Amino acid sequence: MGLDVVLIEDEEDVVDFVTYFLQKEGYQVFPFLRGEDFLEKMDTLLPDVIILDLMLPGIDGLEVFRYIREYPRFGNVPVIMLTAKSDPLDVVLGLEVGADDYITKPFHPRELLARIKAVVRRTSFSSFSEREVLKIGNFWLDSDHLMVKENGKETYLSWREFRLFELLIKNRGKIISRQQILDSIWGEDNFITDRVVDVYIANLRKKLGNSGNKIVTVRGVGYKFESS
Repeated sequence: MGLDVVLIEDEEDVVDFVTYFLQKEGYQVFPFLRGEDFLEKMDTLLPDVIILDLMLPGIDGLEVFRYIREYPRFGNVPVIMLTAKSDPLDVVLGLEVGADDYITKPFHPRELLARIKAVVRRTSFSSFSEREVLKIGNFWLDSDHLMVKENGKETYLSWREFRLFELLIKNRGKIISRQQILDSIWGEDNFITDRVVDVYIANLRKKLGNSGNKIVTVRGVGYKFESS
């Protein structure tokens, strides 16, 4: 079954060839050349995945991404950042705000297709195959809604933030190395570095508020979740 794909990209030739390729694969593509155009139509869309260029005229890709993540209707829609920048720091920038994946121009359309299938598969897995609410200590982990609840406070996380929290709390008291985190959360994404893990930990601590202090840094090794 084809997917509904929103493509936000200001280069018309990229829009044309991505749209043509994905339509041949049976996908329905909703292209937008400007972030503002997409934001005006958000209420009419419910895509399976969003491909978002980082460098857009007017409202840039990061600002558009923040609107996406703040919009409840798009809460669990995966986002792939698309940009001409290939510097590792730009990879971190895209991922630290919560993007699900990142691809740089120029790219082969088959690579884009593979990444679309991967992020949709991961999201679908957490949404349908793991429907459970798990209680660990004072925390309730709702994998259906990617939500952590403690003492009545609900915190909604991105897919990777949730998997990271789940990994730490299920192994509470144990030190989890950065490499173990990379292998578990990012798998074979070779461009991901330790810096990305640190960024996700920082974001997770911030979202969890006071409970974020339970995620302890073990210098030179990794992290652990304090069980007490």
